[in-house]
Amino acid sequence: MSQAPRGKNDWIRNHYEKMILLAALVALLVSCILLTQRIQADKDAAKPALARIDWKGSSVAPKDTLALDGVLVAARAEATNALAVAARTTVSERRVACVKCGKPIRFEAAECPFCLAAQPAIVDIEKLDTDGDGIPDKVELALGLDPQNPSDAAGDLDNDGFTNHEELNAKTDPKDPADFPDPIVKLRVAGIRPVPFYLRFVTTSTLGDGSIRFQLNLQTLERTYFVKPGDVVLGYKVENYNPAGPAGETITMVRQSDKRPVALVKGKPVTEQELAILFVSLIDKQRLPVQRLNDVFAYRGADYKVVDIRRDNVVIQSAKTGEKVTVPLWTPEERATMLGQPSAPAPAAGAAPQAPAAAAAASSVW
Repeated sequence: MSQAPRGKNDWIRNHYEKMILLAALVALLVSCILLTQRIQADKDAAKPALARIDWKGSSVAPKDTLALDGVLVAARAEATNALAVAARTTVSERRVACVKCGKPIRFEAAECPFCLAAQPAIVDIEKLDTDGDGIPDKVELALGLDPQNPSDAAGDLDNDGFTNHEELNAKTDPKDPADFPDPIVKLRVAGIRPVPFYLRFVTTSTLGDGSIRFQLNLQTLERTYFVKPGDVVLGYKVENYNPAGPAGETITMVRQSDKRPVALVKGKPVTEQELAILFVSLIDKQRLPVQRLNDVFAYRGADYKVVDIRRDNVVIQSAKTGEKVTVPLWTPEERATMLGQPSAPAPAAGAAPQAPAAAAAASSVW
């Protein structure tokens, strides 16, 4: 079978796509050449202008934008209204029943919004003390004590001589006999009573340097002190000296406990009163020597100073730490234990008032 020879048009028809692609590539190449020439021409045209401004073509130095970012964040925050979201949008609040009308009200409500009835105060379970003995119920249960029995506060779980209440107040372990409070917590005041004593201005001495010394007899007329103006002796400060007082040569002393002045005329004794204190130790049931204001005494290996005497207690200060401790009067139960006597019954309601506690408590121990 013979075939007719292919013509020129047949070759073009079979390769026209390739021809179009080739033409496009040639056009693209020509465009790149023209663009490169145009860019180079623009650079050549710009060189005189750049030379006039002394531009060398260095890159721009980077800048820290953190400060600007902070300003922008703050500006956005101030310009944005915060969306208020209720705290209980997904969780319902705790409610209880009103004690009067029984309707549901907020747990923290002090008053019912429906019937306006006052609601009971919220009890802190951590501090709940059912028997009122000073030890929270939670602590009593942990120690094996009875939250309904107030007497167990005065008990002694570890038999170290300190009550459970004293140990808890001192943050020591009530069940560990080797861990106990400072023995000062077992010190009590058995009594406070006034004791008379004497003050006497004996004579005046002038020293070689012109200074003055006063010869004084304080407390006992046999004990002599030589002092100068401004000195403090046995709680009295030498305040003023008047060599020509109305009644004769006079010095004025001020009692430091209450700032009361006492005028001493030369050769004339003055009777004063001071408070004497009897301390007792509940640990060994011993009485301490009688103390007065500003006296220093030793107790269980530590020194203390009497700094204040009050109606129902005495304030002492540790000579080592400077910490002040208030020593209370002993209770009727403590007094009965110390003296081996039955404790006195509580006075009936409406009964006549008894003698002052300090005087009555010390009547048999002075």
